[in-house]
Amino acid sequence: MQYIHSVRWINQLKDTGHDIFMFDCLDKPIHDDLRWTKYTEDWSQRKLPYIKGEYCLEKKFPLLFSKIEPFLKVTASQKLKELIQEIKPDLVHSLEMQSQTYPLLKIRKQLDFRWAYSSWGSDLYLFQDQKQHRKTMQGVMELLEYLFVDNVRDITLAKQLGFTNNLSGVHPGGGGYLLNDYQKIIEPLEQRNLILIKGYHHWAGRALSVLDAIESIVEVIRDFDIYIYSAHDVVVEKIIKMNAHYNLNIQYSTRTEQISHEELLQKFGKARIAIGNNISDGVPNTLLEAIICGAFPIQSNPGGASEDYITHGENGFLIEDPLNCEEIAGHIKAALTNNALLQSAFELNQKVAQKLAYSKIRQNVLNSYKIIENQL
Repeated sequence: MQYIHSVRWINQLKDTGHDIFMFDCLDKPIHDDLRWTKYTEDWSQRKLPYIKGEYCLEKKFPLLFSKIEPFLKVTASQKLKELIQEIKPDLVHSLEMQSQTYPLLKIRKQLDFRWAYSSWGSDLYLFQDQKQHRKTMQGVMELLEYLFVDNVRDITLAKQLGFTNNLSGVHPGGGGYLLNDYQKIIEPLEQRNLILIKGYHHWAGRALSVLDAIESIVEVIRDFDIYIYSAHDVVVEKIIKMNAHYNLNIQYSTRTEQISHEELLQKFGKARIAIGNNISDGVPNTLLEAIICGAFPIQSNPGGASEDYITHGENGFLIEDPLNCEEIAGHIKAALTNNALLQSAFELNQKVAQKLAYSKIRQNVLNSYKIIENQL
């Protein structure tokens, strides 16, 4: 997966004496920062010309399409089997479940190899109650030997799905953070006047609930700057209406025209509060970045995942019902009107940040790999 956190995770293994082979089951171009690995790309060749209606068949009848697909093109499973037979790796480590791990299940039933998997975000939590996904994930968990997670919740979920082998630790999904790089962007609390909101509203994100909450306490937030990043179209429509109706100046970036990661981090360093609201996730990178940058986090808590880093009422607020705009509005108002809480939380979160230091997390991760290596 070509996400920045997968790049950061894999780069922890750079210059460690291991041979790292990189394969993306979606056949996206390999990220520039991973070109030091031995990678495979441009592998998804067609066997037959594209057939009209193929895309709709894949979306509407995925099980049927999965049986037909190997006759149409080279599949991820086919290419993985070829590579594993050729490389004979000591460990196959799949990052993310649905796109990167499912293709391995078929191969693991045919070939014998050591298998590790990293549970990220919504991998287990969102799909556990969907019949077909649950059956596939149970198949994975029964054969999986090593499990990496980014939150404690997923240990329980994995066991409920049939995992009985070796836990390889609870680590941030994107590895640790170079804290010294953040110090120059962290502004004192008294200089912060920004409300920062994650703008996802889709299968998991619920940014509209946050905007409804903002609307209900519009006089409380009127004197604050508001910025919404990575806003989906329905969120942009709501922002435009609110700006016009209440004479606000809510600024935003969209999913298609995003600000850079560096620019976003600078906003975290200026934010008084940072809000992330969704019905499913693991530990969001944006939550960890808010903590490191000194923004008071107001974060949804699907399945208890955010509790790993937030103690409600001390170093942040936990949203228990992501659809309840009254709850969210109460948290926003309570945070913005309690400077003592924000100052205390700022100090607590700077201590939490120390636990996320790159060198510390990287050493923990390498220790986990070393334990696996010793068991080979």
